Amino acid sequence: MDKLPHVNKYILLKWFVVVDAMTSLSVVSSISVTGYSGGGVSITCRYDRGYTENAKYFCRGQWSECTDQIKTDKTNGEKWVDSGRFSLYDDTRAAVFTVTIRDLSEEDSGMYQCAADISWAKDFYSEVNLNVLTGE
Repeated sequence: MDKLPHVNKYILLKWFVVVDAMTSLSVVSSISVTGYSGGGVSITCRYDRGYTENAKYFCRGQWSECTDQIKTDKTNGEKWVDSGRFSLYDDTRAAVFTVTIRDLSEEDSGMYQCAADISWAKDFYSEVNLNVLTGE
């Protein structure tokens, strides 16, 4: 490898970094959120400023089998989406999006993920553990 020109070492190193990014675990953070049955919660998800133009989504379940609950459509540059009990607002200036869930029930308790959709690599995502309590 010492016989390779300097530029080739750089390209080779860059290639290894990209491959490592595609194969490594991509959890950025893990948060717990508590809400009450019949009420609502707002969950703030951060992302890298380089992904302001990417679609954002909030899904339910573990990463390998996560089912989308709500997602923006990057083809028309949506920043606000409302779908049933879920809404999502993407604040691209702050590089955060907020998911609101209304009319909570105990069945909503569980693991969720929020992420920016990255087509060429694993998405960087935040785990959200939602716990819904019954009001007394």
